[in-house]
Amino acid sequence: MDCDNERLVTLLARSAQGDRQSFASLYQQTSAALYGMCLHLLRNKDEAQDVLQETYIQVWHNAGEYHADRGTPITWLMSIGRYRCLDALRRRRHHVDFDQVASVKMSEDAGPMERADAQLDRQRLSDCLKDLDERYRSTIEMAYFRGFTHQELAVAMGQPLGTTKSLVRRGLSVLRRCLGS
Repeated sequence: MDCDNERLVTLLARSAQGDRQSFASLYQQTSAALYGMCLHLLRNKDEAQDVLQETYIQVWHNAGEYHADRGTPITWLMSIGRYRCLDALRRRRHHVDFDQVASVKMSEDAGPMERADAQLDRQRLSDCLKDLDERYRSTIEMAYFRGFTHQELAVAMGQPLGTTKSLVRRGLSVLRRCLGS
C-alpha cells in the first residue's frame, strides 16, 4: 500500500472514531476527485455539490465499514459517490412521454392504424423497460436516454469497460426478447 492510501486509511479509521479533524483532512484530500466524478455524471453543478455533501455525510456515518482488504479508500469513496449519483439520477429521471415525442415526429399522413400500432409499440417498450433488472435498465437508460458512452458508463459504474459493455449487450438482449414476445 502506498503512502497516500495508508494516510487515507488512517484518516478513515480516525473519522470512524469521531475525529472531526481527520474527517476534514480526508475531505480536503479526496473531495476534488469525488466532485469531478459527480459533476461528470450529473452534469449539473448544484446537484453535484448536493450529492457530494450526501456522500460525505454517508462516509462520516459509515467510515467504520471501510475494509482495506476490499480496495483502496478512494475506490470506496468513489463507489459511495457513484451510488449517490445514481440515486440522484433516479430521483430526477423524467419519465419519457412517448406520446408527446411520437406526435412531434409522426407524419401528418399517418392513419389511425399506424398511430394505434405506434402507441402499442411505445407502451410495450415502456413496459419492457420497467420489467428489466435494475442493472440493465440503468445502463440502457444512461446509454440511450442520457447519451453516456460505454467508457463513461464504466467510470460511472466503477467497473471494467468490458463488464459494462456486457451489461448493455445483455440488457438489450433481454429487452429484444421482451419486445419480441
